[in-house]
Amino acid sequence: MPNKRNFPKNVEKAVIIPIIKPRQEGSEEVSKYRPISLLDTGGKVLEKIMINRINYHVYSRGCINENQYGFRQQKCTIDAAMAIKDFVQGLAAGEVIALISLGVQGAFDAAWWPAILNELRECKCRKNLYEHTKSYFSQRIASWFTNSLRMG
Repeated sequence: MPNKRNFPKNVEKAVIIPIIKPRQEGSEEVSKYRPISLLDTGGKVLEKIMINRINYHVYSRGCINENQYGFRQQKCTIDAAMAIKDFVQGLAAGEVIALISLGVQGAFDAAWWPAILNELRECKCRKNLYEHTKSYFSQRIASWFTNSLRMG
């Protein structure tokens, strides 16, 4: 059975334009640039609808770990730090803890789509939402523009 497409081709295309970070002018290092991804307006609307539907699904089904602070609405590193502070204050005298903190730079950009789809499947995501997400992840195209150079 052929792969049924749910999204128009123009929605799957992104134009990436590198913008130099403040106070990094004159630098040639790639890490000194912030890639700005320009998407089709219809694609942005579809993305927002999908994100809202996925968030509603995972929150209503309790698929989100309460100790997760990244990639969650109205949760940030300050909330994580306050949870650690509260935990430490609740320790009895003489108790010892070990803390490991991990910050993954560019985690969203490096997200592994098969794992995301697997999590949605395990959370019993509705079939149409799962299929739309799967379609959204397939055949993505990005073009990189800088000055007169075009790649992709």
